[in-house]
This record gives sequence, structure tokens and C-alpha cells, in this order.
Amino acid sequence: MGSVNEVIDKMLEEISILRPKHIALQTQLGDCDQKTMLKQIELWGEKIIPAIRKEVGQLSTTI
Repeated sequence: MGSVNEVIDKMLEEISILRPKHIALQTQLGDCDQKTMLKQIELWGEKIIPAIRKEVGQLSTTI
């Protein structure tokens, strides 16, 4: 949880440590309403996942 940039940074830190081949996410924590959940899914699809893919692509070329 956190801002988009905080989530990206946390995910990249975990990826650099664990080097997973696959990642599964659960986006609903607690009792969120539908509007909040849809916004979270939108942020993952439009900002977080593309940023992680961009950075992970750079990481994989350095290994």
C-alpha cells in the first residue's frame, strides 16, 4: 500500500531480492468499495505494471 511510486519501489526491491519468475497480486485489502477497487486496478494497469516491466527489462540485461 502507498502511492504509485511507493508501490513501484517496493515491488522493484522485492523483485531484485527474490528474482521471481511469476508474480501474483491480490489488489483488494480490507473493505474497499467498488470505485476504489476499479481505480486500483486502473493504476496497476496504466502506471505500476508498465513501470515495473520497463525496469525489470533493464535488470534482466545486466544479469
